Amino acid sequence: MSGNWVQHIGDGQLVYGLPKHMEAVAGNGKTDYWEVVPGPNACATCKAMRGMRFDRYPGPVHPHCTCEIRRVPPPERQPRVVAYGLLQGNEDAILEKVSAGQKITVTLLNLGPLPAAFRLLVDRMEWRATRYLQMGDEQSLYFSKFGDTPMTWEVFLFYLGGEGSSASYSIIG
Repeated sequence: MSGNWVQHIGDGQLVYGLPKHMEAVAGNGKTDYWEVVPGPNACATCKAMRGMRFDRYPGPVHPHCTCEIRRVPPPERQPRVVAYGLLQGNEDAILEKVSAGQKITVTLLNLGPLPAAFRLLVDRMEWRATRYLQMGDEQSLYFSKFGDTPMTWEVFLFYLGGEGSSASYSIIG
């Protein structure tokens, strides 16, 4: 026998539960991935792969495989409320450090009883101000930046309302 003996794994054999030519088992969440969709008369190997995602095109599962292999975009990150609270009295302020996506929405609601405005400083770089809001008025401000998600955001909120006034805020991202 030769010293260069190598064991042959046949086309129908599995390595770690997958056909031997399939390398990746999980997408990175940033780019498209591939998914095997077994047909109605699929074999047990193909049916076991239902819902698995691959970084690279996996090719047919086995010779004469009729399963569909489709490209699937990564799941969209759903916006959620990442911070909320109340501001009370003239010149009340708060710094919120939140983890969110590439876009955030800051919604401000004047609870009254006096008109009020807000100033916001986002990531120590961008100042924005609202118009004066009457009691019950609401205004939303939108911010975006590029980078890998989740991103860290710093939002400094400064309330310009009369003594005895209050306002609520929420940050969605």
